[in-house]
Amino acid sequence: MNGRRSTTTRVFAGHRFHIGTDAAFRVAQDLHLQRFLPEMAPARRCGQHTTIRVHHNTDLFRDRMDRLADAPWTKVVPFRGEPYLLSRVGAVCWWRPDPVSHLPADHLYAKDPRGQLHIVLHPGTDRGERYVLRVIREVVLRCAEHRGWAAFHAAAGAVAGHGVLIAGPSGAGKTTVLTALAAHHGADLIGSDRVLVTEGATSVVGVPLSVRIAGGTLSTLGPVQGLPSGRLLPTDFGAVRKASCTPQDFSRAFGARVRESAPLRLVILPRLSDDDQQVSGTLLCPHTARSALAGVCCTPHDEDWLRPWFADRVRPAGELARGADGLMDLLVARVPVMALTAGVHSSHLLERIADVVTRRLA
Repeated sequence: MNGRRSTTTRVFAGHRFHIGTDAAFRVAQDLHLQRFLPEMAPARRCGQHTTIRVHHNTDLFRDRMDRLADAPWTKVVPFRGEPYLLSRVGAVCWWRPDPVSHLPADHLYAKDPRGQLHIVLHPGTDRGERYVLRVIREVVLRCAEHRGWAAFHAAAGAVAGHGVLIAGPSGAGKTTVLTALAAHHGADLIGSDRVLVTEGATSVVGVPLSVRIAGGTLSTLGPVQGLPSGRLLPTDFGAVRKASCTPQDFSRAFGARVRESAPLRLVILPRLSDDDQQVSGTLLCPHTARSALAGVCCTPHDEDWLRPWFADRVRPAGELARGADGLMDLLVARVPVMALTAGVHSSHLLERIADVVTRRLA
């Protein structure tokens, strides 16, 4: 899979990526990656690197699709709701979208014998530049668990350099709290849906993901330049449909920055309700806090990333689980964990959420 390309190096969560892109696609790919790059406080380097080649070529795409047409395959679901067909052709592993899925049949993933990862795009692919981040996220998550870190279903921000982990299941209000801190206290963005906690529970590190904001939060916030409009989104509490923006777009909307890591100083467990209950925060005892965090820990089993695929897992799941258990024990012993309750219809919701959180940090 050769061709004229340019190569750039990017670092996410301390892991170095050498990304080679066909010349005609380089500008679009680089611009997209730039919107996800942290601007400050880089995570400690792991000392490893991964090479990714992005091929944007009609003939190559068609040739590989023809070769795979008769190849034996196994259906895999590495990401929730997105089945792929896995085939091995010679020494290369290929993943292509399952034809019965909702996925467009315009991209292929591959891993060659040297461990290099490839993305083969049809030039007519809609927003083809986004596929490389799927590979980067998978490698980041595997690298983190190899380092003894744990992933959480969480958002995170930094207020005056103090890291705040906002953990909870889907619909708990994580992005609402994150938005409140950014809008009213200029919090830097670390992560929006998956956040890593380093060994010893000392720091939080972001995973490169888009920020998805519910219509209710956008309507409470009011129009902000750079954020998506929520006019066409449902504003009902718990609505599944959300608007999406890049980390840099989110941060710049509030005059903040994308920060990769920060010392962990506070954990917030949002408990939003569909009423006008006033905002309040209650510190939890270690046992209650530990139980709540265990419910949103994604190491070694993640509700969305269902199986490792581009990057091999080198430590057994049982060992990873024991490591995550130990890390959570340290976390609740070292860091205050606060349940934040609020009704989404209460007045000045975002401002009051931000004030409750920052008072605890003071």
